[in-house]
Amino acid sequence: MRAQFTDTQIGRIITDFQTADIDETTKAILEFAVKVTKAAPTVTPADLDHLRSYGLTDEALFAIVEIVGFFSYINRIADAFGVELDDFLELRRDFNESNG
Repeated sequence: MRAQFTDTQIGRIITDFQTADIDETTKAILEFAVKVTKAAPTVTPADLDHLRSYGLTDEALFAIVEIVGFFSYINRIADAFGVELDDFLELRRDFNESNG
């Protein structure tokens, strides 16, 4: 089970997960999620093998890509229709802006 994070830790992860106090597996997952988000066609078998070296299964890799894809999909719909962030997401954004 993954650790529960405080609001401060989440803010630090949002601001710069590379320097946040999180385990190396989580950092590797986040690095991969960023790559899938920004440049999915550039993902290589070596990227997947890197995550497998942390003990992640193919099912976990699929779930990561599926979640990234779902968030990208939902964000595009929300942006296209001008959907506003929920209050709790606005708090996260405000934290990021004030600590970024």
